[in-house]
Amino acid sequence: MDIQSYIASGKLELFVLGELSDRECEEVIALSKKYPEIKRELEEIEDAMFAFDDKTGVKPSEAVKGKIFDSLSMDFEEEIEPAASTPPVAKQVVLQPWKQFAVASSIVAFLAILAAVYFAVQYYDVEERFTALLEERNVLSQELDVNQARYNELDEQFETLLSGDYERVPMLGESFELQKNARVDVFWDKGSQNVFVSVNQLASLDEGQDYQLWAIGDDGPVGIGIVKPGETLTLQQMEAAASAGAFAITIEPKGGSEAPTLENLVVIGEVV
Repeated sequence: MDIQSYIASGKLELFVLGELSDRECEEVIALSKKYPEIKRELEEIEDAMFAFDDKTGVKPSEAVKGKIFDSLSMDFEEEIEPAASTPPVAKQVVLQPWKQFAVASSIVAFLAILAAVYFAVQYYDVEERFTALLEERNVLSQELDVNQARYNELDEQFETLLSGDYERVPMLGESFELQKNARVDVFWDKGSQNVFVSVNQLASLDEGQDYQLWAIGDDGPVGIGIVKPGETLTLQQMEAAASAGAFAITIEPKGGSEAPTLENLVVIGEVV
């Protein structure tokens, strides 16, 4: 018989686990009595199982271990000689107690790992949502600060218009091909000569260009400031205008020009 092949077949491990049939168990017991190598292997498997049991945290008492080894020794020593006149009695193999402990410990450990993973996922999910809420709160707080500053600025400008004698001069681009939808309002106080511009609609320009406001009076057009197209629905203060029969905006090179470029006329409005 090839003893090493029999040991490597896995039957000895199944015997210790109580997973063999009665006939296979009797075969293992008979061979262990005949071959010391098989008996030694069975003892080593038992020791390995108890060592695994110790690592899983469930350690059988010495009394339980003694009963297991005594039971195994009795199996090794008993003669399997069934009477000729009577059929062989089936041997009952009882599941080893350490196996129940090991299975229970493994289930507990597995459930503990699942619980740890679940709570870790929940923790990181809550942490990410909390961080997102903080970032959103910071963004909203910054937007609120910007809007509050803009509101205060508009409030001051509104009070300025109310406190003076400002005349609104609407300027439209309907009569020009350059920007027919352009709309800009000029507020001019003749007494204080203050001028404010409110942009409703002006197209963006190239980096090398600017919108320039002109006050057209008895002495011809006078440049009184650069108009920023992106600052809509707010008041941009220009230079003072002593006299004006009309206001106009043209597209000029960056920084403005001494005289308006008439072919780049965008909007114009007459003072009533």
